[in-house]
Order: sequence, then structure tokens, then C-alpha cells
Amino acid sequence: MNKPQKAIQFLFGLLFFTVPLILWPFTSELFEFNKMIFVYLFTILIAAFWAVRSILQRKFIFRRTILDIPLLVFLGSQLISTIISIDPLTSWLGYYSRFNGGFISIFCYSLLYWAFVSNITKKGVLKLLKIILVSATLVSIYGVLEKLGIDKEVWVQDVQNRVFSTLGQPNWLAAWLVALLPTTWFFVIKNSEKKFSFKKIVPYILNVLFFAVLIFTGSRSGLLGFVIAFLTFWVFVFIKHKLKFLKEFSIVNLSILICIGIFGTQFTPSISDLLTKKHTSNAQENTLQIGTVLETGGTESGKIRKIVWEGAIDAWKHYPIFGTGVETFAYSYYMFRPIAHNLTSEWDYIYNKAHNEYLNYLANTGTVGILAYLTLIGFFIYQIIDPNKIKNSEIDTEEINLSFAILSGFVSILVTNFFGFSVVPIQILFYLFPAFIFVLTKTNDNNNEDRNKNINEHFSYNQKLGIWMVLGIAGILIFVTCRYWYANTLYSKASNYNRINRYDLSPTLLTKAIKLSPKQSIYYAEIAKAYTNLALAYNSEKDSTTASELTSAAIENSQKAVNLSPSNVNIKRMQFGVFVMLSTINNNYLFDAKDVLVTAITQAPTDAKIYYNFGLIYSRIGQNDLALKTLSKTIEIKPNYKDARLAYAILLINEKKEAEAKNELEYILSYLDPENSMAKQYLEEIK
Repeated sequence: MNKPQKAIQFLFGLLFFTVPLILWPFTSELFEFNKMIFVYLFTILIAAFWAVRSILQRKFIFRRTILDIPLLVFLGSQLISTIISIDPLTSWLGYYSRFNGGFISIFCYSLLYWAFVSNITKKGVLKLLKIILVSATLVSIYGVLEKLGIDKEVWVQDVQNRVFSTLGQPNWLAAWLVALLPTTWFFVIKNSEKKFSFKKIVPYILNVLFFAVLIFTGSRSGLLGFVIAFLTFWVFVFIKHKLKFLKEFSIVNLSILICIGIFGTQFTPSISDLLTKKHTSNAQENTLQIGTVLETGGTESGKIRKIVWEGAIDAWKHYPIFGTGVETFAYSYYMFRPIAHNLTSEWDYIYNKAHNEYLNYLANTGTVGILAYLTLIGFFIYQIIDPNKIKNSEIDTEEINLSFAILSGFVSILVTNFFGFSVVPIQILFYLFPAFIFVLTKTNDNNNEDRNKNINEHFSYNQKLGIWMVLGIAGILIFVTCRYWYANTLYSKASNYNRINRYDLSPTLLTKAIKLSPKQSIYYAEIAKAYTNLALAYNSEKDSTTASELTSAAIENSQKAVNLSPSNVNIKRMQFGVFVMLSTINNNYLFDAKDVLVTAITQAPTDAKIYYNFGLIYSRIGQNDLALKTLSKTIEIKPNYKDARLAYAILLINEKKEAEAKNELEYILSYLDPENSMAKQYLEEIK
């Protein structure tokens, strides 16, 4: 290989090794944001070296594959959906806490696919696969240490009960490890004829390590993905090789069963549990929650998932062709959120994903997007299971076996994505596993040709100019990416200051963040909070001039946030909060708060909390009839809303409707909160 090609392979190795491991505690999101930034940087560098290689060889190096057209069609569907999105910035960059999934990220993954098939050799595939396994080993070792309690005091979540290592969430770690487990089985059968040595037993060790950590994640979808991957791999192996690898299959099976016996799973008790009779069949009692109930499993998880899926389907029905826009589910779900969601334990949670990758694409990118996505998947699977390739004598048996392993890992991603959604490490495998297969199974590996003979030691002027242009563009893109990352660190630091009520320190940081990234609505929302609290502080000190200036700044920035992201209901919640707080300075701001809710309620017509706040605002501005009517509506869509019933009862008492108020108070004490002191007090007053 020539130097640019070697550099590309080296960069792919760094990508596979570092992205799963990277995290940084000083950004607004520790895991996904930093992994996404690294993907951007590696994509820029890999594309630059690819361009340099093409310039040096005086031809555009591009290798055609069966996935080119499906991938272009998919990219086209995502681009159109992004352009007509209800929130274009979110569609370009991704939702600002998930980051992965925006059009730019999809474009980067696609570019990495084409760069891989055009520059990596068959030998390179095996080397890169080993690098991935080394990274997975480090991730898994950290997962084991988490199980032992190494950092249980660091995280808010109970990481010792459900480990997530460096991926940030148990289900994400499980999905990633399951996708890699079949490669350990490939190395098991690859080394089957070698003499006994440490190298021969390493794949068995990795199989046990990865599977044990899978159990430690407590992920049910991960275990289901594992079962499908296991069956897929060994069925293909036995079809191809008959019973040749029965011994290896038995050892792998035995090691897995031993792990299950020692550690148990969410579905089965360990031997120790059986002997001591401590096991409970309720998985939700066995695992403490991390994140949402939906993510952690349990009976309620299934109910919530069905409700969210229903909302996703309704969003698609209203935007059937290209959807609401790439990664806009957090906004569209409010519009079509089923009333039943109000009766779940997560009724006031933000759902920025449909928790089903396919329904997520359906809602966000419509019929065109989901069909393009499924077509892409179908072509990849066909590429592997094509009988002509399996029987092709020019393709090495070892390469066919590795294809089976990669197919099995890919299928596991399809399974885990059905109950969740992709994150950066999983997306890398989703797009580059097909590239692995293409490089492995193509009969003429032209990337192995010695092309150095085409490179003249003396570059022409045009070549030098082209290389400098490529390096210049790459430098600019890297600078822009790093500036985006740095703006986030400033925003994160400012948000932390706001959380500890140091509102005097955050505006300077947020002003810098806004200069670096002026289109981020949440930056304006955060600085509006700071200015609001500072305005209240100066007002309490009788400094009306400064308070007035800060009040104007708070309102101005809150409006900028709304203007930048008009479909974002949560930005309107922020603006509502700003006006309510400022109403202590000037009561007329309550009318502005009411106007904000008028718009918000059209975008979230089933949101009980918005109705509740609407009722309180009506009460505060003296429109008691509308307050009673609105709170009644609140209780109608969420009968177990304790605060709404209490507010409704108090208003009824003020209107001399004691009998109705008594019913509400007794309902609270009988069904919602038997020890509620305020309900008891008002009930006693009525009596």
C-alpha cells in the first residue's frame, strides 16, 4: 500500500478503537456527543487522505458496490426530509442530547463506507476487526469493574446493578457487544486446527467476557439479539461445513451455559439463587432503574413502548411521504402523543426517540425514508447470503466464515434496534459491516495492487495545488468541528453554574458559546434563565434600572430561542417559566405567559402539564371560570394528576362549591396520596 492508503487504514483503526472508549465529563453529554465529534474528525481526515491518494494517482479512486445506489437513495431521502423539516437545524445536526442520527452524521457514515471499500484490503479487514475486539475487551473489562463497584459513587444511576461502561447506557453496551460476539466465534473456528496455545483460547475467553458483561447490562433486548445472532451464525456454519466444528460449538455453548449458571439472567436465576431461594421472577425488582422505565425494562416498559409507537405511527399518518424531518421525533411526538401516555409513570418525560429505529425513521422521514432504509438493509443481507458467493471457489472459506459472523452481528443490530435506537458505536458497525463484507468477498482485490509505481516523486503543480486545497478544506472543517465542540463545553459549564444558582457566572460563558454557535436555541434558553434570575435578584435589591435591563435581555433571548426552534415545545416551556418568574416584578407578564401556553397547547394538545399551568395562569389573572374549565380538562386527560385535582378543589372552595371540592379532596386521599396534608387541611375546613 502507498502512504495515503496506509494512513487511511491507520485512521480507521483509531476510529474503531477510540470511539467506543471516548467520553468527556465537561460537555453537556458525556458519551454520545464526544463520540460523534470523533466520528466527524475521523471522517474529515479519512476523506482528506482518500482525496490525496486520488490526486497522487491522477484518478478518482472509487470502488463500485451493490450498495451504492441503495445508499444514495437513502441519503437522498434523508436530505429531502432534512430540507423540509419542521426544525432544520435539528435535522442537520441531530437532537441536542442524542446528536447521532442527524443528516450530517448519516452522510459521514456513508462516506466512511465508501472510503473503506475503496481503500482497505482484505488483510486490512482482519487487522481492523482485531482492533475492534481489543477496544471491546477494554470496554468489557471496565464493565466488569463497574459490576464490582469501582465507580458506583460516581454515577447517579446504579451502575453496579446495570453496567454501561464507556457507552453510557446498558442497552447500548449490550447491543454493541452482541454485534461483536459472533466475531469471537469466527476466531474460535478459525483456530480450530491449530495446536493448543494461548492464541487459540483467546476467542473463548473473549466470548465469556463479552457474554458476562452482556448479562451484567440487564438488557432483555440485548439477550434477544444474542439468541438471534447465535442461531444465525451456527446455522450458516453447519450448513456450510456440516458437523466439522461441532466440538467448538459445544465448548462455546458450555461456556455460555456456565456464565448463565453463575450469574443468571433477567429471565433465569443463577444456581446460587436457586440454592438459596432468593431469586424473584420479576425482572423489574431485580434491576434498579437507569434512565427511563422504558429503557430499563419491566412490565410498564412494554406499555409505554406501545403508546410511544402509536404516537410515531400517528405522526407518520399526518406526514406520510417525507415525515416531519430527520431526528424531529422529540417535537412531532407532542403533536400526536396519545392521552394514555398521561397515565404512565413517565407522563412528563421527553421522548426524543420512538424507541424503535424503524418507527423512528417512519415518523421522521416518512414512507420514502423507511422504504429506502429497509431496501439498504435488504441489499446488504442479500450480498452475504447470495448462494453464488458462498459456493464461489475463488472466495476463501475463512472469508465466508467471517462473512457469516459479520452477518450475524448485523442481524443482532436489526433486532436490538427494534426495541431501541442506534447510537454512535452501533451506527459505525451498521454502516461498516457491509463494507467489511464487500472487501472480503470481492474476488479481485485491486486495493492490493502496488500503485506506488504510478506515483512520481516529483509532483506536478496541479497535484501540489490539489493537495494543498484538500488540506486547507480539511483544516477548515476540523476547525469548525472543534469550535462546535468547544461551544458545547462552554454551554455545559454555564448550565452547571445555573444549577447551583451562580447566575452571575453563566452569561459570559453563554455569550461566548452563542458567538461560536449562534443557531443553537438551547444556548439562548439557558442565558434567558440566567438573566431572569439575575433580574429578580437586582429587583429584590431595589436596583430597578439593572433589573429592567436584565428583564429585557431575558425576554429577548427567550424569544430568540423560540424563533430558532418554533416546533420545540420545551423551548416554549422555558419561555413560559421566564414570564412567570418575571411576573413577580410586573404582574402583566402573566398575560405573556398565557400567550406562550396558547401556542404550546396547539403543539401538544394532550400534555396535561401544559393544561395544568394554563389553569394556574387563568387563576392568577382572575379568570376563574376559565381556570376551572381548564383544570377540569386537565383532570379529564390525566385523572391521577394530584396537583391538578388539589388546585381544582381550592378554586371550587373559592367559588363556594364545597360539595364538588370535597369530592376532589376525598379522591386525592382515597386514591392518590392518603397522607396529603393540604388535602386533609382543606377537607377539614369544609367539614
